[in-house]
Amino acid sequence: MTVRVGIVGWGEIARQHARALTISGARVRGVVSRSGAAPDGATCFESLDAMLPHVDAVTIAVPNHLHAAHCLTAVQAGVPVLVEKPLITSAAQLAELEPALLSADSPVHVGFRLRWNPQLLRFRAALQPALSQDVEISCSYELGIDALADGKDWTRQLVQTGGTFFTLGVHMLDLARWLARLEGESLSDMEASADGSAENVDYPLRMRVTGMSPGGARIVAVADTRERLPYCIQISARGPNDAILEQLQLDASSEKAEYEAMMRDFVEATVSHRIDLTNTREILQVHRELLYARALAPDDHASPPDSPRAGARETDARDH
Repeated sequence: MTVRVGIVGWGEIARQHARALTISGARVRGVVSRSGAAPDGATCFESLDAMLPHVDAVTIAVPNHLHAAHCLTAVQAGVPVLVEKPLITSAAQLAELEPALLSADSPVHVGFRLRWNPQLLRFRAALQPALSQDVEISCSYELGIDALADGKDWTRQLVQTGGTFFTLGVHMLDLARWLARLEGESLSDMEASADGSAENVDYPLRMRVTGMSPGGARIVAVADTRERLPYCIQISARGPNDAILEQLQLDASSEKAEYEAMMRDFVEATVSHRIDLTNTREILQVHRELLYARALAPDDHASPPDSPRAGARETDARDH
């Protein structure tokens, strides 16, 4: 069976999807694109609704604030969907999407490509025996806003991106939780900060989130998009007395391989109709905690009004 995939969007990331899907043996059947552009052999459709009857699965690669609505459309149609991170950027989107995802009868994936990095897979396996110790897992992503927003100025706007928490921060919190092998459990004792500014960006450029896992691991997620920072991802695990257990630094050289492995898994899930509700709950929890952290950060004065502020609880984001 050749899986026919439709792609919503036709920018840089959508083209990465198309390349990886083709390598995985799928066929890019259609594209939803305002420009009218589409790869050879694919049809350009006016909307996702128009494309859905012609495809077996869809991927979503449009500005962040549009992810939730397109994902919901695919889920309600019973079509497997892979949506680029972040899944949502607001509490209202989460409230609307969560029940649909938890009752979905088709695979729902999110583009956390770093989970497919070969070095990180080895790092995770090596770390597993240490998770019973008093361990700190720290994940940091640096990429200057000028490079991040190159060709897509919407990335400079809070309302379209969700800010640094939902551009790079979502990668790091997901990665730290994945390394700690969490499966939807809440972090406790969460703290968050946000700072850094630029004239043409309306949100803080640097964020930091910390929390404690139920097993006792301390989670640290940092994203820094201050101007001119080169691409760099640093991951470390420290044990008692700050002893280094594992550490790793990544550049962008493995990105293509990550996309290929991620898309191969999505195509296989589409063919086998593999649904992983445990992973869905984990993805939802990552986003719930980012909403909480963004509202908690004292310097993030531009947090959207529907972010779930501390209110009844000051230590975690347990409301499922």
